[in-house]
Amino acid sequence: MEKKNINHRLGQILVCAVVLFVLIGCFYTPYDPNEMNAGLVNAGPSLTHPFGTDQFGRDVLSRVMKGAGTTFFVGLCTVAIGAAAGILLGALTGYYGGLFDEILMRVNDGLASFPSILLALVIVSISGPGTYQLILALGVLFIPSFARVVRSEYILQKQMDYVKNAKLMGVSDARILFVHILPNTGTILRSALTIGFNNAVLAEAGMSYLSLGVQPPDASLGRMLSEAQSYLFSAPWSALAPGILIVLTVLGFGLLNERGE
Repeated sequence: MEKKNINHRLGQILVCAVVLFVLIGCFYTPYDPNEMNAGLVNAGPSLTHPFGTDQFGRDVLSRVMKGAGTTFFVGLCTVAIGAAAGILLGALTGYYGGLFDEILMRVNDGLASFPSILLALVIVSISGPGTYQLILALGVLFIPSFARVVRSEYILQKQMDYVKNAKLMGVSDARILFVHILPNTGTILRSALTIGFNNAVLAEAGMSYLSLGVQPPDASLGRMLSEAQSYLFSAPWSALAPGILIVLTVLGFGLLNERGE
């Protein structure tokens, strides 16, 4: 129990630090993230450029600050799409069951049976690379995971006395679904959201690394890793900064799920 509490507190600290860093980057960066300087190509860390510069002489700190915001934006939008559709599908199938449940869940299982990154690669390859195409592709692919979690909770909750009492009182199904039952899925849903955001951050990094996500000159953590791969030995700081931030983000949100009983 004590270890879980410590891990949860560490997760809170890491998440707060990363979110604060991202919020600052939304309003302020030391330099223009896209400003090139031929005289500072692959310059090492210094007082004026704490994280060094990249192959175009751009300030790495400024690009990490702006790129983290882009990555978080992709992650949040992805989770919002997946959660909204997944909660609706999971609630309806879990509450009503029957043939409706069978049909939708078989479609859901079919989508979930394929590796999400592989399907995202196919969708983005067809629609073309870009930030919004990536958000749409990942959002659709995140629907099955949310639907399964919510469905299992609704199957459990609809057997509870408070739901049976609401039915006897003539409460509408819509109110039972989203006013009575949904708040009682909060604990498991919070875990699903944090795990989903972690997966979205990693998915963005992977897709942008393959040049199928955020496109230059815009920065994202995955895009920066892709651009830095050719300079790992001559300018490792270009990859180190975005890589560390991805690790801290995933670790923080992962530890946030550790709770004492």
